[in-house]
Amino acid sequence: MLFILIIFLSHPTKLSLFSGVVFSILGLLLRAWAAATINKVKVLSTDGPYSIVRNPLYLGSFLAGFGVMMSTGSLILLAIFAVGFLFVHFHKMREEEVELYNEHKEKFLEYKSRVPAFFPNFLSFKSAPISFDRYMSNNEYRASFTVLAIYIFLIFKFIFFN
Repeated sequence: MLFILIIFLSHPTKLSLFSGVVFSILGLLLRAWAAATINKVKVLSTDGPYSIVRNPLYLGSFLAGFGVMMSTGSLILLAIFAVGFLFVHFHKMREEEVELYNEHKEKFLEYKSRVPAFFPNFLSFKSAPISFDRYMSNNEYRASFTVLAIYIFLIFKFIFFN
């Protein structure tokens, strides 16, 4: 549904496209890093991107989506995205934290006490091995293809309909 709104409400400019791309690239890189380090087999991931923020995949999604919406040149789309994202994902983050607590108890509480949920603390960084196989098995490339497809549309719209 958001893409339909993008079709009708977007009016990209050079500035909106370039500034939005920066946020989108940062978001996609964060998502890729998180997907390449997370171990979903009953292990609490606390290193790599998970050492600076508890929800790097969601933060990356927010940055990538924020960049796309910024690129549309529409404040209305940017506001719809931000409110919708926060409404859906903050609720989801709370649900996942309950699951993590039930699975890991005190270890999760200690992790939660030192690592912020959504705004990174770069001072707490701990390195983690990165696995391209893990990145691929988490199907993370799909996010990049989706963002790329939207940017192709926006660039097309900028070139031919501005």
